[in-house]
Amino acid sequence: MQTISNSKERLRLDFYGWRIVGLMLGPRAAGTGVYIMGGTLFLIPLEESLGLSRSVASLLFAAGTLVNGATAILSGVLMDRFGPRKILIVSVLIATIGYVLFALSNNVVLVFIFYVGLISPVILNVAYNASAAFVNNWFDRQKATAMSLLQVGSGVGALILIPALAFSIDAWGWRYAAIVGAGAILVLGLPTALLSRNHPEEMGLLPDGVAPDPVGSGPLQMTGPTAREAIKTPTFWMLTATVAAFGAAQTGMQVHFVPIMVWKGIDEIEGALVLTVSAASSIPMVVIMGWLADRLGRLRVVAATSVIVLSGIMLLILTDPTWTIWVAALLIAPGYGMYPLLWALVGQAFGRRSFSTIRGAMMGAVLPVTGGLPLIAGITFDLTDSYAPTLWAMAALWAVSATVPLVAKIKSPTGS
Repeated sequence: MQTISNSKERLRLDFYGWRIVGLMLGPRAAGTGVYIMGGTLFLIPLEESLGLSRSVASLLFAAGTLVNGATAILSGVLMDRFGPRKILIVSVLIATIGYVLFALSNNVVLVFIFYVGLISPVILNVAYNASAAFVNNWFDRQKATAMSLLQVGSGVGALILIPALAFSIDAWGWRYAAIVGAGAILVLGLPTALLSRNHPEEMGLLPDGVAPDPVGSGPLQMTGPTAREAIKTPTFWMLTATVAAFGAAQTGMQVHFVPIMVWKGIDEIEGALVLTVSAASSIPMVVIMGWLADRLGRLRVVAATSVIVLSGIMLLILTDPTWTIWVAALLIAPGYGMYPLLWALVGQAFGRRSFSTIRGAMMGAVLPVTGGLPLIAGITFDLTDSYAPTLWAMAALWAVSATVPLVAKIKSPTGS
C-alpha cells in the first residue's frame, strides 16, 4: 500500500502540467510587464510627445481595454475550438509587430490605429487568456494554486520590464521603450508557446497527474456546460459582477498608477519604482492566496483580498505622507492575484469543455465598466486636477467585489 501511495505522489509531483505552468510564465511576464502594468509609463510621455490632454491620452487606453474585452469573446471561442497553443503563437507575433508599428507612429491617429487596432485585440491572449486556458485544461483540484503560480510570471515581468521601460523612456523616449516591449514579447512568448501542449490528453495524461485507467474505455471527455447554458445560470452572473467590480478598479489603477503617484507628489521615476515594488511584493502574496484558496475556499479568499486592497485605496485617499503611499502600494498588491482566483472559480463552476468561451463572455459583459473607468478618470482629472473622485469610485468597486462572493455559491459540474 505504501508503494502504491508513493507512486501516485511521484506522478503528481512530476506532473507535466507544472512544466506547462513554468512555460506560461514567459508570455505572462511579457504581456503583463509591457502592456498591463507597463502601459501606465507611456501615458504622460504620450501627452508630452503628441500634445494630448489627459482625457485624450486616457481614451487611448480605455479604447484598448474595450477592444480587449470585445475580442476576448472571439479568442475564447477560437481557443476552445483550436486550443490555446495556436492562438498564443499568433497573438505573440501580432503583438510584436503591433508594438514595432506603434513605436514608428508619428501622429495620434497612427498611435490609435496600431495600439487599439493591432496590439489590444491580441495582447490579453499573451498576458492572461491563453495561460489561463492551459492551466484550466491541465488542473482540477489544484486549479487555484496553478492559476496563482502563473501570476509569478506577471510579478517577475513587472519587476524586470517596468524598470527597463522606465529607463528607456527617460533616456531615449517612449518609442524606443515600445521597441524594447516588442522584443520582450517575442523572446519571452514565442519559444514557450511552441513548447506548450493544449491539454494532458495530448500526452496520454489526465488533469492533476491522476494516473490513467489502464483498462479505461478511452480518453477523458472535456466536461461542463456549453457557454449558452452557463450564461443562464446565477453563478455566471455572480462571477461576472465580481469581475466587473474589481476589474474596473484594477484597470483604472493600472492605467493611471504613475499619474496618481505624480498627483500625490512623487515624480515619474519614483512612481515607476513604487509600481515595481508593488508588483514584486505581489509575487509571494498571490502564491499564498492560491494555496489558501484551494484549502479554505476560493470565494472566501476573493472576499478577503478585496478588503485588503480596499484598505490600500482608502489610505491613498486619506493620507499624504510618502511612506503611507508606499504602504498603500503594498496593500494594493494582492489585487494582482484576483484574476487567477476568479478564473479558478470559473473553471470550478463550468469545467473544461467551454472554459475559454465562458471566460470571454464574462470579459465582454464587463466592458462598460472596465473600459469606462480609465476614460472617466482622465476626464475627471482634466476637470478637477484631482484623482480623488476616481479613487473613491475604486474604493466603492472593491467594496462590491468583497461583498458579492460572500453570497455566491459555486459548485463543480460534478456537484463537488
